[in-house]
Amino acid sequence: MSDRPVESPKVGGSLLLMLLLVPLVVHGEVLLLHGWMVNGLTWATARRILVEEPYKIPSDQILSPTLPARASLVRWADDIASYIDRLPEGVKLTVVAHSFSGPASLFLLVASHHIEDGDLEGWAESLRDRDPDLSRVASELSAIADLEAWLAAAKRVEALYLYQPALGGGCLACTVCEGAASAGMSIISFFEALACDDAVKDMCLLERTKGIVFSPEEIGALEVPVVDVYTYSSGCPGPCAGRVGTDGFVPIADQRLFLTATNYHEVFGGYHCHADYVLNLESALDDLFAIVFKGL
Repeated sequence: MSDRPVESPKVGGSLLLMLLLVPLVVHGEVLLLHGWMVNGLTWATARRILVEEPYKIPSDQILSPTLPARASLVRWADDIASYIDRLPEGVKLTVVAHSFSGPASLFLLVASHHIEDGDLEGWAESLRDRDPDLSRVASELSAIADLEAWLAAAKRVEALYLYQPALGGGCLACTVCEGAASAGMSIISFFEALACDDAVKDMCLLERTKGIVFSPEEIGALEVPVVDVYTYSSGCPGPCAGRVGTDGFVPIADQRLFLTATNYHEVFGGYHCHADYVLNLESALDDLFAIVFKGL
């Protein structure tokens, strides 16, 4: 199989217009969210690129916080909401969320839509009814302490870019979790349990249930553009090594929702590995920011 994307859709129509307008509206406020097991420092080269030509964004208006990086989907979304809610009043954001921050950010927006409509409990119950394995997510959702923080945070997001989103467990992750659940105490099961945290458990859960949690109806009801920037390349390091159609950690099938909504689009972001972002390789970041700020 040649190293070509399954699809290389271009942004078109009304979405292209929205994307081209986004930097004009919120050019000074960019929130970069890191993924699993890393921190805000992994955006160091990204910050340097954004303060230079052609973007010239003031460094104090590029936000790259370090958030708990082994949390469940709901807890991760709650931490994002809490961070955004603490920002100065009036701040609007273009959010670029890597790996598991992608689905967590999207979950924040979807849940906040139900908070605004006053039917959060009903939605949580519908998740549980449609798939019993979503019961834990529904319970955590019902236990959110500060719903107003979620709602206020969501209203500050002008556009959301999911970069190499972990909308599934990726290669070997779910197998590791199954092993951690069934293995006896041994050095192997210890390391399996260490790798299988709440974030990985929910990545694996989304692999089966993303069509429920992020249905076309849920995404289409959002008032902001959502762009999924997926990548892959042959020879990437990671648990997917040797498999085609992956970025080394997450296959294309687990990076995309494959849905149709007027405010949602999927864009091939270049032949890059999942670790390219962590290693701050300029080529990957150049391709990413060309999509975010130029609407390519």
